[in-house]
Amino acid sequence: MSDTSTPAEVHETEEQLVTTAQEAVFQSNWIVGECAAKWTERYARGRTDADFALLVGLSADQIYQRRRVWEAFQGQRDNFPHLKWSHFYCALTWDDARECLEWAEETLSTVAEMRAWRRARRGEDLTMEALDEAVQLQPHAAHVVGVPTLAGEAGLGNPGSDFESTAGGERMATVAGQARETGAEGEYTPFRTGAASPAGKPAPERPSTEQIARKITSALEKFAQAIDKQFLKEFPELPEKIQARFQRAADDFNSAITRLP
Repeated sequence: MSDTSTPAEVHETEEQLVTTAQEAVFQSNWIVGECAAKWTERYARGRTDADFALLVGLSADQIYQRRRVWEAFQGQRDNFPHLKWSHFYCALTWDDARECLEWAEETLSTVAEMRAWRRARRGEDLTMEALDEAVQLQPHAAHVVGVPTLAGEAGLGNPGSDFESTAGGERMATVAGQARETGAEGEYTPFRTGAASPAGKPAPERPSTEQIARKITSALEKFAQAIDKQFLKEFPELPEKIQARFQRAADDFNSAITRLP
């Protein structure tokens, strides 16, 4: 009787994963993210992204970003051959990520154009900075990874031209930037000339009151979380100008709130 058993899958050793990630640092964010995800599953044993970062030569934030993008989009990236890694990083937390990536792929749009298209579809004023991005807090605490398992693995990808540096752990300018192209007559054009129009109609000049209320609420929730014991302890030690500006902004907001019915 013939042997129909499936041979055991061969896994890279921890040293091999680290070496592959080191070699891919200046070649492919995807490969670094894949190696980080595999290391997390198989070898971390309570260690963090910061530990893998030390082995590879990147910051903890950079490893976290690349691992999260790989985990979220590893099965979809081949559907968008013209998009860069930064497109996926930008869409990482969007509930409509696939729709936005499909639009960017179809129109060959940049990250900034994809962001602007999404904002326009949501009825936002593109001449104003997105409030939820302006107040976004990005903690730099270590991201503890779980006990390793052998589930959910995929083969290592090939180095490509998807590398875009995010040195220093800072958010990429292409992600945080706003699409502000100037047309032939100097008008504000949030998308590249000739790109498909979002939802067939221009964005309104002002967001709706409900949209503004939602954004303010989200911002206040983030601010409330940020004012922790350490903040309260160290605030009196800040320069007087910063303290005065903070208090003035708080007073102005309280004054505005009192005008609500």
